[in-house]
Amino acid sequence: MAKKKIEIILKKDYPNIGNKNTIIKVTRGYAFNYLIPNEIAELATKNKMKHLNMFQIIQNKKLQDNEIKAENLGNNLKQIKNISLFKKIGDENYIFGNINEKDIIEKIFRSTGIELNKKQIKVPNIKTIGKFQIEINLLNDKYYQLKLNIIPINI
Repeated sequence: MAKKKIEIILKKDYPNIGNKNTIIKVTRGYAFNYLIPNEIAELATKNKMKHLNMFQIIQNKKLQDNEIKAENLGNNLKQIKNISLFKKIGDENYIFGNINEKDIIEKIFRSTGIELNKKQIKVPNIKTIGKFQIEINLLNDKYYQLKLNIIPINI
């Protein structure tokens, strides 16, 4: 006699079963004795499945919108090949202070009008004058490389 399987919706990621918001078939006993009481899953009713599909459509639309925004941002950033910051220097060309994301955000905003978030910019630890590479995160795995020139100011 084959065991009857029922459809459930996972509420959270669970190893060997699946990821959150996926519909899977499991045996009745496993669903009712373990997954549902431990709030790992819920029964997949017609309304819940309809709601889940609607939610996934909205998520896909948001993802497409974000990809379009990231592509536009990348195209706008291509106008800038590099940016230069002026810093006072001390002994052996060491700069006073740090170069942080805020400095770069302000410089990009003043030259292009593009507003970036501090979390989007990855700056190496800069202590001297010279040329450096910074990364700007456009989307989850899309990055834009930008050259940063640190130029000394003569006092």
